[in-house]
Amino acid sequence: MTSLGKVVTRITQSTSVGASQTVSPTRVGDTTALFSYVPSFSSADWSGDVIKYQRTGTTQTRIWSAAQQLDGKFAAGNTGFGTRKIYMAKGGALTDFAWANLNADQRLSLNKNSGGTADTYGSRRVDYVRGDRSLEAPGAAPAFRPRAHILGDIVNSSPVVVDGPNSPIALMNATVGDNSYATFRTTNAVRERRIYVGANDGMLHAFNDQGQEVYAFVPSAVIGALNRLTERSYNGGGHQSYVDNTPVVGDVYFNGAWRTVLIGTLRGGGRGIFALDITNPNAPVLLWEKSDADASYKDLGFTYAQPVITRLHTGGWGVVVSNGYNSAQDNAVLYVMNVADGSLIKALPATDNVAAPNGLSSPFVADVDGDLIADYAYAGDLHGNLWRFDLIGTSLTATAAADNFRVAFGGRPLYTAQASSLAPGTTNLVQPITASPAVVAHPSGTGHLVLFGTGKYLEASDALANTSKAMTLYGIWDRQTDGAAASSTPVLTIASLQQQTLGADQRISYTSSAGSSVSSTANTLSTTSVSYDANTATNGKQGWYLNLPLNGELVINKPQLFSGTLLMSSLIPSTDACTAGVTTFLYALDPYTGGNNSGLFNLGTDTVYGRIQLDGLLGGIVPFVYGDGSFSMEGTLADAAIYGSDGKAPNGLRGDLPASRRQTWRVITNQD
Repeated sequence: MTSLGKVVTRITQSTSVGASQTVSPTRVGDTTALFSYVPSFSSADWSGDVIKYQRTGTTQTRIWSAAQQLDGKFAAGNTGFGTRKIYMAKGGALTDFAWANLNADQRLSLNKNSGGTADTYGSRRVDYVRGDRSLEAPGAAPAFRPRAHILGDIVNSSPVVVDGPNSPIALMNATVGDNSYATFRTTNAVRERRIYVGANDGMLHAFNDQGQEVYAFVPSAVIGALNRLTERSYNGGGHQSYVDNTPVVGDVYFNGAWRTVLIGTLRGGGRGIFALDITNPNAPVLLWEKSDADASYKDLGFTYAQPVITRLHTGGWGVVVSNGYNSAQDNAVLYVMNVADGSLIKALPATDNVAAPNGLSSPFVADVDGDLIADYAYAGDLHGNLWRFDLIGTSLTATAAADNFRVAFGGRPLYTAQASSLAPGTTNLVQPITASPAVVAHPSGTGHLVLFGTGKYLEASDALANTSKAMTLYGIWDRQTDGAAASSTPVLTIASLQQQTLGADQRISYTSSAGSSVSSTANTLSTTSVSYDANTATNGKQGWYLNLPLNGELVINKPQLFSGTLLMSSLIPSTDACTAGVTTFLYALDPYTGGNNSGLFNLGTDTVYGRIQLDGLLGGIVPFVYGDGSFSMEGTLADAAIYGSDGKAPNGLRGDLPASRRQTWRVITNQD
């Protein structure tokens, strides 16, 4: 696997949105106004921005720009950068990101240009990263890269909004056996809002709700590559990823106290993961950093996967994260980490004896009995395998040792995805899985359905649509989720699944929620019933599948479930990786059958569509995102708007679904 993470370098000069926006009310429960935080980037000079919009009804008003705030405060006269609060890790704690605090290896890296030639500009490069603009001017020596804004491009990191703690009090109290979480929630109920987002200027940024940067953090894993930022060739094909993934935030308990922690990964920026205690929104505390240089994490690749913060059956809190891609051994491994210090609790290699390079997608961590303790994790790999990892001991309720954690089904995948719709002459059937799945309770009451799509959009070659084989949406029945040992796997093939099909493309016109006329492409979807047999795995169907059109369409974003509907976004790549260069679609399915699910698309016709072309879905669909990765349709007004990654309801589309109860990754419930 080569050129990992280089799809973004093919973007033409434009201002674009790649990652998802974040939608939030003024406070949870406020249904009168919504605020969205929309990330963006300009590929002309690789600057970025986060813009806050207020949404009232169909009216959207721009409130602030983080890039403008940062420029105004720190860039005037090239003097403010020295007072900017930017942290790095040193000696297990946070310290100022400054030349004097760098170690010898870090200084050596920064005292070189991107071609590896040594110079003496390392300290000036540090100043540049901090916001010094003096060497960007024509005739400056050395001549550093000019920037339109100090804030770097935000391509794949979605803003995460953190207010006061909001997890269920009774369930969180039960994890420690006292009332301490209730006290923690009360104490921090009016905690100042922070918006956390990663950028390709080498930093995780923390903004307040006025758009001002409160602080930033430079992970150790990216410091060695910061010299590239000053090169004038960077604005051509020299772009580098740094902190290019969405952070994950959650409340945890360790060392006798509740805390709010942030886990950060780098995507194509490096083989690293870090944790900050952000309980105090003005004073972060470094918990730990880990990289592939640590012996316990030698299989850590580029950290594309998003971690999951969860309570474990061992009794403590952990971080469940996949190893990512391009690791030293090209393996697929799930790591279970101690959230307090980053130590390894358990490494779970997923081995299929295929020689091609592999890596694991973001996991879905399932709590199937509602006690806020992780029971199973599901993740896919580049070989098309869907793996289950058992994070339990002898039952769903018993305390477990880390040694009990295991790859389910005797170390074999639950399902291996292979293409069934092929162009003539195609022999490579592999359907890679690079997005996290979703899980829903099976309607029979036995087991769960694992829902996912296939596709890969990581390498430069992925920017060209692959029309040799079709990617597929799947719903696979995992029958054995009652805590009993799943030591062998059912032999599931595509013949075990019920097929659904798309109708022909139709050009449709409808009136958007804003009152404008919209024209788009839509497809009907079959409604074939699925014959499930809860009594035996040898009778009936074991799930469903829907082949995407044979036009290069693929799935790279995790599914969303609400109010009985499965939403999945897809894209058709082109040579331009920004939103303007891809075609995106939204699917609305019945999660139990993969067939049509009426009620979502209100297009003013009698025809019910299951697929519609919509702009602005490159970063995925955004119902209503909380910092812990959970989501809800609460607060999105009565008609449950669906938002795209560009901060807009695509083409003004709104659904007819009622607002649903809050959904989280922690608890698997029936979608009714």
